[in-house]
Amino acid sequence: MVLEINGPKCGCGNKGCLEALASRTAIFQRIKAGIKNGEKTLLVDMLGDSLEDLRSGDLRKAIRRGDKFVDKIIEEAAEYIGIATANLVNILNPEVVVLGGGVIEALQDEMMGVIVETAKDYAMPGLDEGG
Repeated sequence: MVLEINGPKCGCGNKGCLEALASRTAIFQRIKAGIKNGEKTLLVDMLGDSLEDLRSGDLRKAIRRGDKFVDKIIEEAAEYIGIATANLVNILNPEVVVLGGGVIEALQDEMMGVIVETAKDYAMPGLDEGG
């Protein structure tokens, strides 16, 4: 699902796909690019400059220790997931939406509020009833 037509290149060949904006790989790439551009993050202190052993749980730890850069990256990813969720709700009007995977599992507390609020903002009126 393309969310940003001039967004980053996706593995599928398109630009700006949900995968290229909010997947674990995309999040890790954005963090590494930010570090190269001088962003400060606790992840470097935790794992070293290469972030070789970076895991989703490390992102949660960094956020809970006050890492503003990682928090911003995760919030942006959550917003994209919320927009994608709203698009699916607008098209399919499902009874329930289930999100899963390692990033959601590790960062549920940090992401779900943003995902739900963003989805409600982008869903057509009346489709967000039931929460």
